[in-house]
Amino acid sequence: MKLVHLADLHFGAADPNVMAAAARQIQVFAPDAVVVSGDLTQNGRRREFDAAREWLLGLGTRVACTPGNHDTPMFQLHHRVMRPFSRYRDHVAEFSFPLDLGKVRVDGLNTARGWQVRRNWAEGSVDLDDLDQILSAESKAETRILACHHPFVSPAGAPLQTATRRGRRASARLGASDVNVLLNGHVHAPQVEIIPGPFGAYVSVTAGTLSLRLRQVPPSFNTLEFDDALMTVTAYSHDGYDFTRKIRSVWNTVRMEQLRPPRVVSA
Repeated sequence: MKLVHLADLHFGAADPNVMAAAARQIQVFAPDAVVVSGDLTQNGRRREFDAAREWLLGLGTRVACTPGNHDTPMFQLHHRVMRPFSRYRDHVAEFSFPLDLGKVRVDGLNTARGWQVRRNWAEGSVDLDDLDQILSAESKAETRILACHHPFVSPAGAPLQTATRRGRRASARLGASDVNVLLNGHVHAPQVEIIPGPFGAYVSVTAGTLSLRLRQVPPSFNTLEFDDALMTVTAYSHDGYDFTRKIRSVWNTVRMEQLRPPRVVSA
């Protein structure tokens, strides 16, 4: 089982050569599915969504996306407040969750908001009721994954530090659940971390960006490969021509059963 994990495509601020190279490499990998952790567009314009939809359809495989803060109408405050995700739903609703892939299931959570009463409205916010509904869903999958745009806990050493509202509480709930992996983006740099909690742990996998909006890291995307209880994450960065260079600093193999919370069995 292989997944490709993308984030921060930012159509409207995308490099056509990078996007073409990424599409070629993804088709070579022939993944079972592609998961996009938000920010398909730069300014939430209709033509940007059209370009993102066309590119995703061209990958020739199953795709599921969750929105990011840039997927709201950036320059239309009224629409950003009243109908922040109407264009997103109109253009890319077909790329919806959950992804049921047999032994692996991927759900999506919207952590983006069109507007917030805080200094940086673009920061993430977790609706704990929405999260609990996902975590409590019944599934026969051996590995469960949650995709969103914002990390629950800011990745250590990332070029952009972020503060997700209710992120710490969400992180604790995720660690105590049967969901083992969180796929996110937003900080434009790939990273893999095991996030411990009081009742269990999960793997936070952050994808880089494919756009021109780089933060000290070249354009990149991740692959996740599952072999029984092992998950291997590899980031591939753009070398000027193709995505053939592995970023070894985020390569990681995790034995999934080590993350599962302890079970209490009544006598």
